[in-house]
Amino acid sequence: MISIKKLEKKNYNKQYNKITRGSIVFIKYLLLKEDEIKISNFVGLMISKKNKSNTIVLKNNIKKENVKLLVHTHSPLILKIKILKKYKKKYRLAKLYYK
Repeated sequence: MISIKKLEKKNYNKQYNKITRGSIVFIKYLLLKEDEIKISNFVGLMISKKNKSNTIVLKNNIKKENVKLLVHTHSPLILKIKILKKYKKKYRLAKLYYK
C-alpha cells in the first residue's frame, strides 16, 4: 500500500513546462476510492494548459465517447507525466475540441 505522506514530499514535475497544446501525454496517477487506492493510467491529447493554476486538460475518445480529464500537475496524487508525441505545429484550441 502506498502512503500519501511519502508522495507529498515529491518534487514538482519538471516536464510541465515542456508540454504544449496538441501533444499526446501519458499520465499515471492515484485513484482514491472510499476504502482503497488504485493506480490508474490515462493517455490523451492535451487541449489546454493554464499557467496560473498549473492545470492541463486531456481528451481521449474511448468507446466512441469523449472523455476529458482535468489534471493538477503539482498534485501529490500524480506519479508520472510522460510526453509520447510532440508536434512542432501550433494547434488552435477550437480544432482540438473536434479532433
